[in-house]
Amino acid sequence: MAPDPRAGTARLAPGRGARPFAAALTVAGVAALLHLALPQAAGGIAGASAARLRPVPSVRSAKGPCVLRADRLVLRGARFRGVVSVRTGGGTVRALKFTVRSLDAVNLDLTAGRGRAAMRLRARPATTSTLRGQGAGGVATLYVRKLTGRVTSISGGRLPAHRTVTVTPDAVPHWLSHLATRSSARTITFSGATASQITQFGGRLSIRGPQLRSAAQGRHGA
Repeated sequence: MAPDPRAGTARLAPGRGARPFAAALTVAGVAALLHLALPQAAGGIAGASAARLRPVPSVRSAKGPCVLRADRLVLRGARFRGVVSVRTGGGTVRALKFTVRSLDAVNLDLTAGRGRAAMRLRARPATTSTLRGQGAGGVATLYVRKLTGRVTSISGGRLPAHRTVTVTPDAVPHWLSHLATRSSARTITFSGATASQITQFGGRLSIRGPQLRSAAQGRHGA
């Protein structure tokens, strides 16, 4: 899949069913694919409440680890759907589930895989990469095992007393679990964000000036 010539943007278009969180890129004239295993729906939506977040079997996660970093991460039209159980090659793990209308990542840095097989995708500096929901209801679904960063704004809500947060399935802050009980979607903004073991489907990813290389090359500045 060639990048969009209109804006130098690589796009991941949704097809039938779930698609990998990936970007079809051209680097030095050679098309390369940063490919994560697709999640597959296998059950119902996990319910969430301030009192209890119940993990239930629901999706199959990526085969390898994927870490997304961004100087600024904006979840637009976000709903926290609770904690779900996901199946991986190493067994069942718990993850945070979100749906979003779109996700903006300033200075996107995405690493997938382990060791020498790991690949690193970086957007051109000072650009915003966007994932737009294309699934049912025009939303993308995200599964994250760990989310860290500083909360800088929550539309229609108060900022948490401790704005620097580390959110995991075993440590869901009250302000987030509280949002899960409300029907309205919110826009949540983080600075210095890192989302670990992230998997998504139902979205189209646009990246400006993408650079794809092995993680080992990135470490040596190649």
